[in-house]
Order: sequence, then C-alpha cells, then structure tokens
Amino acid sequence: ATEMLRSLSGRQHKVMTGVAVSIGGKDQPKVICEETDVTFAKLSDEQIAAYISTGEPFDKAGGYGIQSMGSLLVTSI
Repeated sequence: ATEMLRSLSGRQHKVMTGVAVSIGGKDQPKVICEETDVTFAKLSDEQIAAYISTGEPFDKAGGYGIQSMGSLLVTSI
C-alpha cells in the first residue's frame, strides 16, 4: 500500500467503475462502465503511514477508498 500511495501522490489517475445487472438470468445483463479522473494531494511519508495505520487500504485494489478516510488524500474528482 505504501508504494501504491507514493506512486499516486501529487498525480492524477483514472478510476474505472463497472456494474452488470441481470434479473433472473433471462436477458443479457445491463452493463455500465464509468471513468473518473482522481487527483491526489502531494503526500508526505508521515501522511501515508498514518493512513496505512488505519487499516483501510488493505482491502482496496488501489490502496485507498474514497468513500471513507481515503477521501482526505484526494484533492479533486
């Protein structure tokens, strides 16, 4: 998580969100994909360590979750 957050620090990246819904398996699923530009603040090693110490990044593919404390790392979406 530390290396991932260091690589995102002070930079913009894209987050892809996809959803597929099928009711009863009868029809083809409805598929939606959205792309969002996310900009991170420039993070110090201390800020990264503090975020990691919360345990939050360990079940996140990108090392952070914007829905909770990870939102403090983001300057814009």
